[in-house]
Amino acid sequence: MRSFFRAGLSALFVAAAIPAAQAAAPVPPLYNLAATVPLGGAAHWDYMHYHAATGQLFIAHGHTLSVVDTATNKLEGNVTGLDDTHGIAFNPATGLGYTDSSGTQTLSVFNPATLKVEKTLPSLDDTDGMVFDPMTGKIFVAAGDSAALLALNPATDAEMKIPLGGAPEYLAVNGHGQVFVALNDKNEMAAVDARTGQATARWPLPGCEAPTGVAIDPAASRVFTSCQNGKLAVVNTDTGVEVALLPIGKGSDSAAFDTKRHLIFSANSTGTLSVIREVNANRYVALVPVKTRLGARTMAVNEATGDVYLVTATPMGKGVVKHPGFAPRYKFEPGTLTLLVYHPAS
Repeated sequence: MRSFFRAGLSALFVAAAIPAAQAAAPVPPLYNLAATVPLGGAAHWDYMHYHAATGQLFIAHGHTLSVVDTATNKLEGNVTGLDDTHGIAFNPATGLGYTDSSGTQTLSVFNPATLKVEKTLPSLDDTDGMVFDPMTGKIFVAAGDSAALLALNPATDAEMKIPLGGAPEYLAVNGHGQVFVALNDKNEMAAVDARTGQATARWPLPGCEAPTGVAIDPAASRVFTSCQNGKLAVVNTDTGVEVALLPIGKGSDSAAFDTKRHLIFSANSTGTLSVIREVNANRYVALVPVKTRLGARTMAVNEATGDVYLVTATPMGKGVVKHPGFAPRYKFEPGTLTLLVYHPAS
């Protein structure tokens, strides 16, 4: 794969060297659309989670979790009985999954084999992304209107509310006892001690407006957040210093990091997948974006195959710009929700 991405970078530099008067040859895409999977139902969705232990892809889909077998790209079924679900996480100790119902302020514990909900727990207002922390064994849930995280101990069902002083969107853990949270309304990144449940820092993100997606490279001590104004901020997790600010598409709601290929992704509602190569901890190169489809703003990555998963539906009419400089917001046709599977070009 290294030679492939070096080739992609070389193509970019060659294209940049061609005089403006001379037409440049098109650069081959880094990823190709390999499969589409109709999901049907309401055209309302949020985050996705690729579960490597079972090879299943879980898609937060309104009142259900849609579940796809990634080996066959077939819809397995749905986890039902939910009410406006967003985040997904798994407890490796039991194999059970967790998701939220923001409409009822609850968490549902489900079995990925049977797709049945086994238990329901209380939660906070306006739940969003969630993540499992391997060091503490806890699940952390972002709750925007609550301006807090919910820390859940799956072994005891004990819960703790962690005030943040801002509205969290998504989050990531470094495996060493720290949680990093994008504060969407403050243009900041918060750091939380997973062991004590205390917020330890709030770092400004210069040039980043409304941070949303969060991904992390623990080995390099770098956390990445995609911003609604078409930027991706790279932050040093040891110091809180923003070490890079890179261009991405607008309308990102999800970011991901492929540790095997050292690639950062941003899924953008304007119909692109931004791809950034991590050369080292302080050098990042924006590659040619992959053309996707309007509305495809959330994503997941299968590091074993390199596949990238996105979801969108058919837009209804023109989008509406609700914030100057941000992407338009679209309404979508019911019954058209589709999973898009992108595979590395070589």
